[in-house]
Amino acid sequence: MTGKKRMAFDITEADADRIRAAYVGTRAILPPATLSEFITDLLVEATERLEAEHNEGRPWRTPSRSELKSLSQTGVGRNAPGRPGGQDQQ
Repeated sequence: MTGKKRMAFDITEADADRIRAAYVGTRAILPPATLSEFITDLLVEATERLEAEHNEGRPWRTPSRSELKSLSQTGVGRNAPGRPGGQDQQ
């Protein structure tokens, strides 16, 4: 791994508790030594699965900062106007 980058995101308290419990429940048998390593491994595994399923197993290009805006900010994707549950249907 190259340099480390801090990432911040919000999750529900229930999801955070579940992740911590999974870490504690498996730390004696799985390699990650810290909770941070455990979460990083989970995110990388999920990313690799998405790449395999939706991008022919290849990593996507690194997005620009403006591309990282939420779907509700950009009006594309799941929240696009005209789609079920989209902005014009809320």
